[in-house]
Amino acid sequence: MPERPAPTTDRAQATPWPVMVLAHNEERHIEACLDSIFASDPDRRFEVYVMANGCTDRTEAIVEAYGRKRSEVHLVSIKLGDKCNAWNVFVHDSAPAHCADRDIYFFMDGDATAATGAFKAMARGLDHTPYANAAAAVPLSGRNADRDREAMVREHALVANLYALRGSFVRRLQQLRVRVPLKLEGDDGMIGAFVKWDLEPTTNGTDDARIVVCPDAGFHFESFSLTRLSDWKVYWKRAVRYGRRSYEFRLLGPLVEREGLGALPVDVTDIYPRAESLSLRWQGIYTLTNWVALRNMRRIGAEKVS
Repeated sequence: MPERPAPTTDRAQATPWPVMVLAHNEERHIEACLDSIFASDPDRRFEVYVMANGCTDRTEAIVEAYGRKRSEVHLVSIKLGDKCNAWNVFVHDSAPAHCADRDIYFFMDGDATAATGAFKAMARGLDHTPYANAAAAVPLSGRNADRDREAMVREHALVANLYALRGSFVRRLQQLRVRVPLKLEGDDGMIGAFVKWDLEPTTNGTDDARIVVCPDAGFHFESFSLTRLSDWKVYWKRAVRYGRRSYEFRLLGPLVEREGLGALPVDVTDIYPRAESLSLRWQGIYTLTNWVALRNMRRIGAEKVS
């Protein structure tokens, strides 16, 4: 019989829960994000690592000031503005150096806020589901929050806003030196795939039961406003990125399932020359943004082989 994972909720209070926060130019949101972590489960201790990557605004100054008030908050300043690289730095550098051998690690976006009890709920989810490698929180805001929650439960999905990884899974990531490709749009999709493959895609296939979705663990984020022109511009860019994410996974999925995690490129654009094999499909209003995404990928791919 495999060894049952150590419980995550019954550890001594003296052992803080590590939380990684991704932050790129989040001066408007980062303080509320940090406040929400400590308010969510006030009887727990946390060690928070803000991975400030490529920030050109006041994010780092705000985090440094916050850290002077609460020593549990640590700024990790990274010049490269890439969320995948920042995640890699935490898993492979910061976590082993500062919070090794923990039973659970939490991951969060700097523009999100955790709801009351969110961290304990994810820890309970992992305790009650020893087979799972990850626990996912669900959105409590957004125009389609109900639909998104239902989809997450049905598909056993996790999103980057807030989720947890079992400590033993993180240590396997470290031992196998598994990294998310730089510039990848769907970092949370890739991490979810790592979890469902149990880090062995060529033999295991995808197993949804490796992710436990916790409806009682929630997060909030700032929704788009249909009345703000600036939000429409952001929405357009996001739709193009989502199209690129879909195409990237159409290239990466078969590659990794056939050749293993060692086939992952260091930089996702290294496989863009293969984008010529992709076809544009009709997807209603998103056909246009998908076309833009595919055109950009093919242009970058052509530049790489020229």
